[in-house]
Amino acid sequence: MCLGELAEVVEAPDGHTALVLARGRTTRVSLLTLDGAVAPGDWLLCHSGFALRRLSAQEAHDAAALRATAPGTTPTDVTTREEGP
Repeated sequence: MCLGELAEVVEAPDGHTALVLARGRTTRVSLLTLDGAVAPGDWLLCHSGFALRRLSAQEAHDAAALRATAPGTTPTDVTTREEGP
């Protein structure tokens, strides 16, 4: 089973793609499937190079906490740069 990854938007200069941070690495994802613009600090659910859904900070925290309880997984740190580690 494939699961989407939680990712924080680092930059979205052109409105078509965004540079995101997920699990300590950056990658570029397509914003084709989203309505509206994204901004740095927004949280996305991404899979296979596409942003599938925008998440609130609370939804991202809740999803990370839920994933941390699944057998064989490790916690994902979901903090914004403003909040700090």
